[in-house]
Amino acid sequence: MSYAKRLRQTTVTLAMTLVLMMAITGCGKEETLTPEPAPAATEDGQAQNGSSEQEGNAAANEPAVSDEGNPNEDAGKATDEAQSLEQASAKDGGKFLEALKQQDTQSLSSLMTPAENEYTVADMEKVLEGFQMYFDRLEELQLRFESSEQSDERYIEHYAITGAKDGKARELPFQVSYVKTQGMNAIQDDARREPLFDSPLIGRYPYAELEVGRYVQALQAEDKASIPLHLGLYEENDETKATAERLLRKYADSFDLKTTKVVSKGYDEHKDQFQFELRDDDGHTHVLWVVGGELRIADDWSTDQGAS
Repeated sequence: MSYAKRLRQTTVTLAMTLVLMMAITGCGKEETLTPEPAPAATEDGQAQNGSSEQEGNAAANEPAVSDEGNPNEDAGKATDEAQSLEQASAKDGGKFLEALKQQDTQSLSSLMTPAENEYTVADMEKVLEGFQMYFDRLEELQLRFESSEQSDERYIEHYAITGAKDGKARELPFQVSYVKTQGMNAIQDDARREPLFDSPLIGRYPYAELEVGRYVQALQAEDKASIPLHLGLYEENDETKATAERLLRKYADSFDLKTTKVVSKGYDEHKDQFQFELRDDDGHTHVLWVVGGELRIADDWSTDQGAS
Protein backbone atom coordinates (compact mmCIF):
# COMPACT_ATOMS: atom_id res chain seq x y z
CA MET A 1 0.00 0.00 0.00
CA SER A 2 1.28 3.41 -0.92
CA TYR A 3 2.16 5.98 1.70
CA ALA A 4 -0.57 8.36 0.53
CA LYS A 5 -3.30 5.71 0.92
CA ARG A 6 -2.20 4.78 4.44
CA LEU A 7 -2.19 8.48 5.37
CA ARG A 8 -5.82 8.84 4.20
CA GLN A 9 -6.98 5.79 6.22
CA THR A 10 -5.24 7.04 9.32
CA THR A 11 -6.82 10.44 8.92
CA VAL A 12 -10.30 8.89 8.52
CA THR A 13 -9.81 6.71 11.57
CA LEU A 14 -8.70 9.68 13.69
CA ALA A 15 -11.66 11.70 12.48
CA MET A 16 -14.16 8.95 13.39
CA THR A 17 -12.58 8.52 16.81
CA LEU A 18 -12.79 12.27 17.43
CA VAL A 19 -16.50 12.37 16.45
CA LEU A 20 -17.26 9.42 18.72
CA MET A 21 -15.49 11.04 21.70
CA MET A 22 -17.34 14.32 21.17
CA ALA A 23 -20.68 12.50 21.11
CA ILE A 24 -19.95 10.71 24.38
CA THR A 25 -18.80 13.94 26.01
CA GLY A 26 -21.93 15.80 24.86
CA CYS A 27 -24.27 13.16 26.36
CA GLY A 28 -22.58 13.43 29.76
CA LYS A 29 -22.88 17.20 29.75
CA GLU A 30 -26.55 16.99 28.82
CA GLU A 31 -27.32 14.68 31.77
CA THR A 32 -25.33 16.84 34.17
CA LEU A 33 -27.03 20.04 33.14
CA THR A 34 -30.62 18.71 33.27
CA PRO A 35 -32.37 21.25 35.57
CA GLU A 36 -34.32 20.26 38.73
CA PRO A 37 -38.10 20.81 38.55
CA ALA A 38 -39.08 24.22 39.93
CA PRO A 39 -41.04 24.34 43.22
CA ALA A 40 -44.80 24.40 42.68
CA ALA A 41 -46.31 27.77 43.32
CA THR A 42 -49.26 28.23 45.69
CA GLU A 43 -52.31 30.31 44.85
CA ASP A 44 -50.77 33.37 46.52
CA GLY A 45 -47.62 32.98 44.42
CA GLN A 46 -45.33 31.68 47.15
CA ALA A 47 -43.29 28.51 46.63
CA GLN A 48 -43.87 25.54 48.92
CA ASN A 49 -41.01 24.74 51.34
CA GLY A 50 -41.26 20.97 51.11
CA SER A 51 -40.62 18.76 54.09
CA SER A 52 -39.56 21.58 56.41
CA GLU A 53 -42.96 23.26 56.07
CA GLN A 54 -44.77 19.91 56.50
CA GLU A 55 -42.86 19.31 59.72
CA GLY A 56 -43.90 22.75 60.96
CA ASN A 57 -47.54 22.03 60.18
CA ALA A 58 -47.35 18.70 61.99
CA ALA A 59 -45.92 20.40 65.06
CA ALA A 60 -48.68 23.00 64.96
CA ASN A 61 -51.33 20.26 64.95
CA GLU A 62 -49.97 18.61 68.12
CA PRO A 63 -51.99 19.46 71.34
CA ALA A 64 -50.41 22.23 73.36
CA VAL A 65 -49.21 21.36 76.87
CA SER A 66 -50.34 23.90 79.46
CA ASP A 67 -48.06 25.03 82.24
CA GLU A 68 -51.01 24.64 84.59
CA GLY A 69 -51.09 20.86 84.23
CA ASN A 70 -53.59 18.43 82.78
CA PRO A 71 -57.16 19.00 84.07
CA ASN A 72 -57.95 15.30 83.67
CA GLU A 73 -54.92 14.43 85.79
CA ASP A 74 -56.00 16.90 88.49
CA ALA A 75 -59.51 15.42 88.51
CA GLY A 76 -58.01 11.95 88.82
CA LYS A 77 -55.91 13.03 91.80
CA ALA A 78 -58.98 14.54 93.48
CA THR A 79 -60.89 11.29 92.95
CA ASP A 80 -58.02 9.25 94.40
CA GLU A 81 -57.92 11.56 97.41
CA ALA A 82 -61.67 11.18 98.01
CA GLN A 83 -61.39 7.41 97.72
CA SER A 84 -58.52 7.41 100.19
CA LEU A 85 -60.59 9.35 102.71
CA GLU A 86 -63.50 6.96 102.31
CA GLN A 87 -61.25 3.94 102.69
CA ALA A 88 -59.51 5.40 105.75
CA SER A 89 -62.80 6.37 107.41
CA ALA A 90 -64.28 2.93 106.70
CA LYS A 91 -61.37 1.31 108.53
CA ASP A 92 -61.64 3.69 111.49
CA GLY A 93 -65.42 3.47 111.66
CA GLY A 94 -65.15 -0.31 111.55
CA LYS A 95 -62.84 -0.27 114.59
CA PHE A 96 -65.30 1.85 116.56
CA LEU A 97 -68.24 -0.36 115.58
CA GLU A 98 -66.34 -3.52 116.52
CA ALA A 99 -65.53 -2.13 119.98
CA LEU A 100 -69.19 -1.18 120.34
CA LYS A 101 -70.30 -4.70 119.43
CA GLN A 102 -67.87 -6.12 121.98
CA GLN A 103 -69.10 -3.58 124.56
CA ASP A 104 -65.44 -2.76 125.14
CA THR A 105 -65.59 0.63 126.86
CA GLN A 106 -61.80 0.70 127.38
CA SER A 107 -61.19 0.44 123.62
CA LEU A 108 -63.95 2.96 122.93
CA SER A 109 -62.32 5.42 125.33
CA SER A 110 -58.93 4.94 123.62
CA LEU A 111 -60.49 5.53 120.18
CA MET A 112 -61.90 8.84 121.45
CA THR A 113 -58.48 10.11 122.60
CA PRO A 114 -58.06 12.70 119.78
CA ALA A 115 -61.41 14.33 120.72
CA GLU A 116 -61.35 17.82 122.19
CA ASN A 117 -63.27 16.67 125.27
CA GLU A 118 -62.03 13.77 127.34
CA TYR A 119 -64.10 10.60 127.07
CA THR A 120 -63.30 8.41 130.04
CA VAL A 121 -64.30 4.77 130.40
CA ALA A 122 -67.24 5.98 132.52
CA ASP A 123 -68.29 8.35 129.72
CA MET A 124 -68.15 5.54 127.19
CA GLU A 125 -70.27 3.38 129.48
CA LYS A 126 -72.97 6.05 129.08
CA VAL A 127 -72.44 6.03 125.30
CA LEU A 128 -72.79 2.24 125.31
CA GLU A 129 -75.96 2.58 127.39
CA GLY A 130 -77.39 4.92 124.75
CA PHE A 131 -76.69 2.44 121.94
CA GLN A 132 -78.22 -0.39 123.95
CA MET A 133 -81.31 1.80 124.45
CA TYR A 134 -81.59 2.61 120.74
CA PHE A 135 -80.77 -0.83 119.26
CA ASP A 136 -81.72 -4.33 120.38
CA ARG A 137 -78.65 -6.36 119.36
CA LEU A 138 -75.37 -4.47 119.09
CA GLU A 139 -73.61 -7.48 117.53
CA GLU A 140 -75.83 -7.09 114.46
CA LEU A 141 -74.98 -3.44 113.79
CA GLN A 142 -73.67 -2.49 110.35
CA LEU A 143 -71.93 0.57 108.94
CA ARG A 144 -73.20 2.19 105.73
CA PHE A 145 -71.40 4.99 103.88
CA GLU A 146 -73.57 8.01 103.07
CA SER A 147 -71.56 10.99 101.78
CA SER A 148 -68.46 13.18 102.10
CA GLU A 149 -68.08 16.86 102.81
CA GLN A 150 -65.48 19.23 104.18
CA SER A 151 -65.44 22.37 106.26
CA ASP A 152 -62.61 24.87 106.61
CA GLU A 153 -61.11 22.74 109.37
CA ARG A 154 -62.13 19.13 108.65
CA TYR A 155 -62.74 16.37 106.14
CA ILE A 156 -66.05 14.76 107.19
CA GLU A 157 -67.24 11.29 106.15
CA HIS A 158 -70.92 10.62 106.88
CA TYR A 159 -72.13 7.12 107.73
CA ALA A 160 -75.23 5.48 109.17
CA ILE A 161 -75.11 2.78 111.82
CA THR A 162 -77.96 0.39 111.03
CA GLY A 163 -79.70 -2.15 113.22
CA ALA A 164 -83.15 -2.92 114.65
CA LYS A 165 -85.37 -2.17 117.64
CA ASP A 166 -88.43 -4.31 118.48
CA GLY A 167 -88.21 -5.94 115.05
CA LYS A 168 -88.16 -2.64 113.16
CA ALA A 169 -85.16 -1.34 111.20
CA ARG A 170 -83.37 1.61 112.69
CA GLU A 171 -80.41 3.75 111.76
CA LEU A 172 -78.35 6.41 113.45
CA PRO A 173 -76.12 9.17 112.01
CA PHE A 174 -72.40 8.55 112.54
CA GLN A 175 -69.44 10.68 111.45
CA VAL A 176 -65.75 10.01 111.03
CA SER A 177 -63.76 13.20 110.49
CA TYR A 178 -60.15 14.35 110.23
CA VAL A 179 -58.62 17.71 111.10
CA LYS A 180 -56.98 19.10 107.95
CA THR A 181 -53.88 20.25 109.81
CA GLN A 182 -52.85 16.58 110.09
CA GLY A 183 -52.01 16.67 106.40
CA MET A 184 -53.25 14.23 103.77
CA ASN A 185 -50.14 12.04 104.03
CA ALA A 186 -50.79 11.44 107.73
CA ILE A 187 -54.51 10.87 107.17
CA GLN A 188 -53.77 8.21 104.56
CA ASP A 189 -51.36 6.47 106.96
CA ASP A 190 -53.11 3.89 109.18
CA ALA A 191 -50.50 4.35 111.90
CA ARG A 192 -50.53 8.15 112.07
CA ARG A 193 -54.03 9.53 111.43
CA GLU A 194 -56.25 10.67 114.29
CA PRO A 195 -59.95 10.12 113.54
CA LEU A 196 -62.72 11.95 115.36
CA PHE A 197 -66.02 10.12 115.91
CA ASP A 198 -69.40 11.71 116.43
CA SER A 199 -73.05 10.70 116.68
CA PRO A 200 -76.00 11.97 118.73
CA LEU A 201 -75.40 9.05 121.09
CA ILE A 202 -71.71 9.95 121.45
CA GLY A 203 -71.60 13.74 121.52
CA ARG A 204 -74.92 14.50 123.21
CA TYR A 205 -76.59 11.58 124.92
CA PRO A 206 -74.31 11.43 128.02
CA TYR A 207 -74.75 15.18 128.51
CA ALA A 208 -78.51 14.98 127.94
CA GLU A 209 -78.87 12.45 130.74
CA LEU A 210 -76.68 14.60 132.97
CA GLU A 211 -78.86 17.63 132.20
CA VAL A 212 -82.03 15.79 133.23
CA GLY A 213 -80.37 14.80 136.51
CA ARG A 214 -79.47 18.43 137.23
CA TYR A 215 -82.98 19.55 136.41
CA VAL A 216 -84.43 17.06 138.89
CA GLN A 217 -81.94 18.29 141.52
CA ALA A 218 -83.07 21.89 140.93
CA LEU A 219 -86.71 20.80 141.41
CA GLN A 220 -85.82 18.89 144.58
CA ALA A 221 -83.98 21.94 145.95
CA GLU A 222 -86.85 24.27 144.85
CA ASP A 223 -84.19 26.40 143.14
CA LYS A 224 -86.44 28.97 141.42
CA ALA A 225 -83.45 30.72 139.78
CA SER A 226 -81.99 27.56 138.25
CA ILE A 227 -85.21 25.82 137.11
CA PRO A 228 -85.96 28.29 134.25
CA LEU A 229 -82.38 28.07 132.95
CA HIS A 230 -82.77 24.33 132.33
CA LEU A 231 -85.86 25.14 130.29
CA GLY A 232 -83.99 27.65 128.14
CA LEU A 233 -85.55 30.68 129.86
CA TYR A 234 -82.52 32.86 130.47
CA GLU A 235 -84.14 36.24 131.23
CA GLU A 236 -85.13 36.89 134.81
CA ASN A 237 -88.65 38.28 134.60
CA ASP A 238 -92.20 37.64 135.80
CA GLU A 239 -92.71 34.88 133.24
CA THR A 240 -89.71 32.84 134.35
CA LYS A 241 -90.68 33.25 138.01
CA ALA A 242 -94.27 32.15 137.25
CA THR A 243 -92.97 29.11 135.34
CA ALA A 244 -90.83 27.97 138.26
CA GLU A 245 -93.72 28.42 140.72
CA ARG A 246 -96.09 26.48 138.47
CA LEU A 247 -93.66 23.56 138.08
CA LEU A 248 -93.02 23.27 141.79
CA ARG A 249 -96.76 23.19 142.55
CA LYS A 250 -97.38 20.53 139.89
CA TYR A 251 -94.57 18.25 141.06
CA ALA A 252 -95.65 18.68 144.70
CA ASP A 253 -99.19 17.57 143.79
CA SER A 254 -98.30 14.75 141.36
CA PHE A 255 -94.85 13.38 142.08
CA ASP A 256 -92.52 12.33 144.86
CA LEU A 257 -89.33 14.17 143.89
CA LYS A 258 -87.42 12.64 146.80
CA THR A 259 -87.59 9.15 145.24
CA THR A 260 -87.32 10.16 141.59
CA LYS A 261 -85.32 7.99 139.21
CA VAL A 262 -84.34 8.94 135.64
CA VAL A 263 -84.81 6.27 132.94
CA SER A 264 -83.64 6.67 129.34
CA LYS A 265 -86.45 5.94 126.91
CA GLY A 266 -85.18 6.74 123.43
CA TYR A 267 -83.97 9.13 120.77
CA ASP A 268 -86.10 10.63 118.01
CA GLU A 269 -83.67 11.19 115.12
CA HIS A 270 -86.25 13.20 113.16
CA LYS A 271 -86.86 15.75 115.93
CA ASP A 272 -83.35 15.36 117.35
CA GLN A 273 -84.74 14.84 120.85
CA PHE A 274 -83.88 12.46 123.67
CA GLN A 275 -86.71 11.06 125.77
CA PHE A 276 -86.41 10.36 129.49
CA GLU A 277 -88.94 9.12 131.99
CA LEU A 278 -89.11 10.13 135.65
CA ARG A 279 -90.32 7.44 138.04
CA ASP A 280 -91.01 7.63 141.77
CA ASP A 281 -91.51 4.90 144.35
CA ASP A 282 -95.29 5.37 144.26
CA GLY A 283 -95.42 4.31 140.60
CA HIS A 284 -95.91 7.77 139.15
CA THR A 285 -94.23 8.53 135.84
CA HIS A 286 -93.59 11.69 133.87
CA VAL A 287 -91.88 12.15 130.47
CA LEU A 288 -89.25 14.80 129.72
CA TRP A 289 -87.48 15.62 126.47
CA VAL A 290 -83.99 17.02 125.96
CA VAL A 291 -83.94 19.05 122.75
CA GLY A 292 -81.14 19.43 120.20
CA GLY A 293 -77.59 20.61 120.61
CA GLU A 294 -78.49 23.17 123.27
CA LEU A 295 -79.69 20.35 125.57
CA ARG A 296 -82.79 22.27 126.63
CA ILE A 297 -85.38 20.52 128.82
CA ALA A 298 -88.90 20.34 127.40
CA ASP A 299 -91.34 19.72 130.28
CA ASP A 300 -95.08 19.80 129.56
CA TRP A 301 -95.75 20.78 133.16
CA SER A 302 -93.96 24.10 132.59
CA THR A 303 -96.95 25.46 130.62
CA ASP A 304 -100.37 26.45 131.94
CA GLN A 305 -101.96 23.66 129.86
CA GLY A 306 -99.51 21.07 131.07
CA ALA A 307 -99.92 22.07 134.68
CA SER A 308 -103.71 21.94 134.61
